Amino acid sequence: MLTSAYPYHPGEQFIEDEIEYWAKNPVAHVTVLPAVARGEPRPLPGGISIDLCMANETIVARFISLWIALFSMMFWREWGYLWRSRKISVHTIVRALLHTSKVVVQTQGLHRYIQRHGEIDVAYCYWNETQSYAAVLAKKEGGIRKVISRIHGIDLHEIRRPNNYMPLKRQFIHAYDQVFTTSRQAQAYLEETYGASAENITVSPLGVPLNDVLSKPNGKGTLHIVSVSFCLPVKRLDRIIEALRLFALQHKEIATIWTHIGGGPFFEETRSTASSRFAGIDNISFEFLGEMANGAVKKYYRNTPVDLFINMSESEGVPVSIMEAMSAGVPAIAPDVGGISNLVSNECGVLLRACPSSQDIVDAIGTVVFGEKRDALRANARKMVDEHFSSDRNYSDFIASVLAIGAAKEESSKRNRERFEMAPTRVTREGTNRERKIVKL
Repeated sequence: MLTSAYPYHPGEQFIEDEIEYWAKNPVAHVTVLPAVARGEPRPLPGGISIDLCMANETIVARFISLWIALFSMMFWREWGYLWRSRKISVHTIVRALLHTSKVVVQTQGLHRYIQRHGEIDVAYCYWNETQSYAAVLAKKEGGIRKVISRIHGIDLHEIRRPNNYMPLKRQFIHAYDQVFTTSRQAQAYLEETYGASAENITVSPLGVPLNDVLSKPNGKGTLHIVSVSFCLPVKRLDRIIEALRLFALQHKEIATIWTHIGGGPFFEETRSTASSRFAGIDNISFEFLGEMANGAVKKYYRNTPVDLFINMSESEGVPVSIMEAMSAGVPAIAPDVGGISNLVSNECGVLLRACPSSQDIVDAIGTVVFGEKRDALRANARKMVDEHFSSDRNYSDFIASVLAIGAAKEESSKRNRERFEMAPTRVTREGTNRERKIVKL
């Protein structure tokens, strides 16, 4: 299982739910290979191993990989794409070179792992990024039998990357044995933008455990709104700030509290913006709790009355952060971008247009807080997660699909071996090596 950093920090909290199901499966023997490993790792469940063969390359190794990348066909094919698509610039060329060098060094890391442990049955790439491209290259060289990849949002939508450029994806998107998207919308985007084959794409939503204790709403006169995300421009937290400011001004009889959970590079800037925009408004307050462990977020909903969850992202997959809130019975307000419409509707919150105005958001808050369907929205939020985004169902189905891919591989290998054993043989050095290789399979 190839991850960005998990079990190390930061991010990838949602793997914590999925990995438990891998640990329970008696057929799967899982080793996690993070690309970055700094600090203390999060605890792994029993039976799950970790190997740092792909993590924290040295400066010398990175310099060598840059040199190799500069003369590789991978980089020059990407140069050709940038030229044809008129995206060529110093910035995009540098990004193409850096990504190519990452693929080079990560492929070398995989080779080290394969040399020590033998062939990998299935390389499961949590992100459709450089690690997954490295796995494809290792497969071509005979070290991996099957490569599958999840694809979410930041590794899918070009709008979330500088210059609307996703390095190398078009070179590799056809090479996976299976790609798992979180929604039909993501599948369509993958096909239309990158020319991916529909035959190799499966929709497999993420999931969350059902919260055993539901969050309670506040009493009359108090409104508590929660958001969870990294502090990045694409998350449009400034829209949330402006909408809450307008709501507080229009509803001075209500004490409005906003809690934001999540860190990121724009954490201090966003907090400073909130402080500035809310200055002088007596009936609004806010708190930025920063990065929180996955379990701590779930506990927060159990122990803290929350009236509403809000997301205003410009681009999304199907956000697990919204699933977690709805699992606790908290209705959500979110824009119709990415796969959000698979989760949020007017039956369990408010689904806004892709780029709502501040007044649109204020009106949506009013619908949830003051509307006659307030209790029904909370009940339906929980019901939506129970029926469509339960981790028990979704992760069990996903793991079964991955194991089926592995089983199909084994049957194919068995047939190849039987054909080889039935064929006439010559006792030569080449034949002996070939036979040994197939027996190993």
